[in-house]
Amino acid sequence: MYWHYDLFRDGVTWANGGTYIEELPKTGILSSIIIHAARGAALDCTILGGKTWRIEDFINPLEIVLNGSDKAITIPAQINHFSQWLDGGVATPDKKFNYGTSTRRFHSAINFGRHTYDPQMGLDLSRYDSVEVKFKNTGSATYFGGDWALDVILVMQREPAGPPIGYLKKEVWREWTTVADEWKYLELPTSNKIRRVVMQVIPDEGDTYKEAETTPYNVAYDIKLALGSRTKEIFNGNLRDLWYINAFDHGRDVIRSVEPYISDGYGIWTGLGQTLGSAGLRLPHDGTQDTASTSLVPGDDSSSLRRMTDTDADQDALLVMGLALENCAYFRFDHDPNPATWLDPNVAKTVTLDVHTRNAASAADGTIKVALERLVTY
Repeated sequence: MYWHYDLFRDGVTWANGGTYIEELPKTGILSSIIIHAARGAALDCTILGGKTWRIEDFINPLEIVLNGSDKAITIPAQINHFSQWLDGGVATPDKKFNYGTSTRRFHSAINFGRHTYDPQMGLDLSRYDSVEVKFKNTGSATYFGGDWALDVILVMQREPAGPPIGYLKKEVWREWTTVADEWKYLELPTSNKIRRVVMQVIPDEGDTYKEAETTPYNVAYDIKLALGSRTKEIFNGNLRDLWYINAFDHGRDVIRSVEPYISDGYGIWTGLGQTLGSAGLRLPHDGTQDTASTSLVPGDDSSSLRRMTDTDADQDALLVMGLALENCAYFRFDHDPNPATWLDPNVAKTVTLDVHTRNAASAADGTIKVALERLVTY
């Protein structure tokens, strides 16, 4: 067995605001798809902050469609990037900046196994009449200077020792806009063993300065995960409790590098659920040392920061670290990588996930997405 890197597409056109559709090869065991999306921005289009200032914020969904209708993957770029990071990938493969008409880039990996180069799992292309890539972006002329460019690399397993046991199906299963003091009572699907349940929790942004109106753990204030029609409790706590359980599980600091060119007092969405520490320096554009220092509004520790600046004509470089990459938390059932040990909803006799939003106006109008990773066996 060996690994083959197929430079499948190089710099193909991805229409601004459109869907890139491409049929994959007919044979081979597909372990991962590595993608690189790039496009120059419209001039200073995100200088007034907001949640959509990186290129990945405009990519939704990433889809892999089998036989024209069966979706093996259907997930936003943000959650997919969190998933590949959790499986051993990198958190920050690109410079995140927004000065002028700068080219924004997004590299990430779509994994069909437990990690890239999983010798036991992968998508067997020969089993399907067609396997299509369908990547959609929500860009427009307001944000980008034209059509995007896309590179696609296929990581293929050649001459395997045996057929793969299956692949990991990834999907956003539920999504809703939060209402203050509301409970959502969810019952997970019973088909296929569950490897992981991911919750992405994003607060609403302020109408004027586009900052996070509250912390994500107010948006998902109470979370209950249980088996057996709520008779066997797995977790009962706040989102912040889950963040720390996750942190001591994956054991890696979450660090992002951002270079915001955003006006005084406007929200800089960092790609973290909560910022616990930050460091920065000034990037003066006039070629001379700036008399002003990098300054952030004290006390900001949610999903966004705000800078204090004497002029919009300068930029800052920030290293931020904290919790919840891409605002995601997770429950996982693969501490033993053997799929035989993963959660089987049919055996569990009903898996429930109940989520309560805090009784506060600032916790309303947030977004919660529940994504599932399940094993489809051959």
